[in-house]
Amino acid sequence: MGSAFAGAFFIGAPAAGAAELPNPVIDSAGFVDHVRGELSNFGVEAPEVDTQVTDAVDDALHQVVPQEMPQVPDVPQVPEIQAPAVPESVAPEVDVVEEFATEVYNQTEVLTNPNPIGLQEATQPEFKPVLVDPNYVWRNDMFSKVAAGKPFEEFVLHRAPGSYFDAPRVPEESNQSMTSGKSLYGPGTPIYINDQTMCTLTMAGTDAEGRKVGLTAGHCANVGDSVASADSWQVGPTGTVVSKSDELDYAVIELGSDAEVTNSYNGVTATGVGGTVNPGDVVCKRGVATGTTCGMTFMNGNNIQLNQVCATVGDSGAPVFKDGRIVGSISGGYRPGNVGVSCVTPLQGALHVPTVASDSKAVVADMNRRGGVGAGFKLA
Repeated sequence: MGSAFAGAFFIGAPAAGAAELPNPVIDSAGFVDHVRGELSNFGVEAPEVDTQVTDAVDDALHQVVPQEMPQVPDVPQVPEIQAPAVPESVAPEVDVVEEFATEVYNQTEVLTNPNPIGLQEATQPEFKPVLVDPNYVWRNDMFSKVAAGKPFEEFVLHRAPGSYFDAPRVPEESNQSMTSGKSLYGPGTPIYINDQTMCTLTMAGTDAEGRKVGLTAGHCANVGDSVASADSWQVGPTGTVVSKSDELDYAVIELGSDAEVTNSYNGVTATGVGGTVNPGDVVCKRGVATGTTCGMTFMNGNNIQLNQVCATVGDSGAPVFKDGRIVGSISGGYRPGNVGVSCVTPLQGALHVPTVASDSKAVVADMNRRGGVGAGFKLA
């Protein structure tokens, strides 16, 4: 039966754009005879053709099938539209717009911070927020979603150049503080330093004198730099770097009256500072670029921890947790001979360079020894 119907509808196909149709050849009797012949090949006998019926079908089709194609009216050509010339009085404004666009681009370029102690790779980009935060980018293309390990999500968020992780969102508690004109700081809060560098806050609390204090990685900042929360950057700078240690890679931030501190931020809660970390222990960190990641500890000695926690640019200063306590802060990646693969997507698993963290217990002890802002630190 397939071959019988294969040519059944080849009545005549007019060429596209023809003004006249060729006279269609309509032979119903011949078509039926063709079908009868095909059926007989399969042992099926059909009755003879009734020519009166087929002739009537032919006449009806001749009356329905048009003999001429309708005439298509000529469509006038649309004249080309010439772009209006820019009046001389407006021309200088065009240069101003181009200069402004170039300036915005230059302000958002990523810079490179120095390696803090030669052992680590700095893990933060430098960045200047302009009007809106270009470091808060929603993506819905398939590559970004697959690279984030979330192919079925509607959107993923990127907050640090080079990282394909779905980054932490601005939490509601930060928005609530911002409505009062204040910025909220806690473990894992993303921060802008000097309107250039983006890092992560290790923890926030008060010192022996009741001053509000925050800590981050020392290679992120210099003394005198201003600090603003990247989750509420609209408030502006709300802290100042007052001291730092290159040896332990930490910086002390004195927060102002328009800053609030907490031990619980964006789903992460710190129950204490310091603790014992042994080789084989699993620790986790929370950073702005890669969110929450965990890995095994390889070494803990000389106030430095070496682990397989994923961290990348923007995660410098991120708190490292064990059993709810902050036991370290992310310093950088361990890359002997500058060889190794950075952690940029969760699809890598543990296939990335190890991470170096400063020991939090040693950091607090050093602040107490130095005195001044930060001495006698306690979590909020």
